[in-house]
Amino acid sequence: MLRRSLRINPKDNVVCLLEDAERGDTVRSPEGEEITLLEPIEFGHKVCIRDLKKGDRVIKYGEEIGYMLSDARKGTWIHNHNMGCDRGMK
Repeated sequence: MLRRSLRINPKDNVVCLLEDAERGDTVRSPEGEEITLLEPIEFGHKVCIRDLKKGDRVIKYGEEIGYMLSDARKGTWIHNHNMGCDRGMK
């Protein structure tokens, strides 16, 4: 099932889900590609819309909000289990 999502800035490499989604559901990338979700993801959480490697910057709001702790294929849930963040720590 196609789920609603929001890309806030053209630089973003994640979208935010606007509804709960199950593994196998899809979101549409800004380029029109349907991306299959690899796991259940809750409303408001991030999904990567391109493959990310460990150390890659996570971009949301057009700004870096963190960095990948591990590789993630497009369609992966991005949260504190696989994304680190130093904001407010420096």
